[in-house]
Amino acid sequence: MFSKIHRLADGNLVVESDFYSVRLRFKRLFADPAIFEDQKNAVRRFLISPHLASNQVAIYQITDDISPSDNVGKSPDIAGTARYIHRGRVVCSEYLENANVTLEYADFGSGLSPDDHQGLWKRQKWGRMNFHLEEFHHEHLKIEIPAVPELYEMLRSRADPTTLVDVELPELSDNFFRSAVGYLEIRLKQLAELEHQMIDIYVARDLLPEERAALEKRLTRPSTQSTIYIMLSKAEGTAQL
Repeated sequence: MFSKIHRLADGNLVVESDFYSVRLRFKRLFADPAIFEDQKNAVRRFLISPHLASNQVAIYQITDDISPSDNVGKSPDIAGTARYIHRGRVVCSEYLENANVTLEYADFGSGLSPDDHQGLWKRQKWGRMNFHLEEFHHEHLKIEIPAVPELYEMLRSRADPTTLVDVELPELSDNFFRSAVGYLEIRLKQLAELEHQMIDIYVARDLLPEERAALEKRLTRPSTQSTIYIMLSKAEGTAQL
């Protein structure tokens, strides 16, 4: 469904989003580019083509490293080599047997309802490969984030030629936090690209202690595990911490 957005008195927005986790079991899992090439966008490709032509960037994949596993959670051994058809061509590829793939992603307003998501996975077919939908989990969540246009305008007005701000996101579990950061990053970069600017986002919890300390000193306030740093600069080169 389209995400609902509510403005709060402090100017922040509450974005209602849907989060999904699916576990797929493949009897035979080939090294198919549809899944394993550009892994961070595999879910988007599965859901959108050819079923969704609206807001593609609203699908944000939390799982960026797709790692097949066996029934006890270990990496399965290669079972053999066989031919399969990919984009009309016969391809020879190694394959895994009875391999599980778990994917987590968020929908910030693609136009697909939760029933649509479940229905697409229940087709239980990815390209030429069949799978069994072992698990489908959906959770609706409200996340308070800064209003993106206002945040971008603040960055833009301060840039001379760069500017850095810190933003405190709500306390969320790591996967939800990552998706909120990804949503902000995509929206800000869309605005920045229109003006040939560049956005870089740094997550405080991912920084080395010395990097985090330098930014805290620069902005004269301590960070938390929910702090992100946003830097706007000219597009000639990526800004450095």
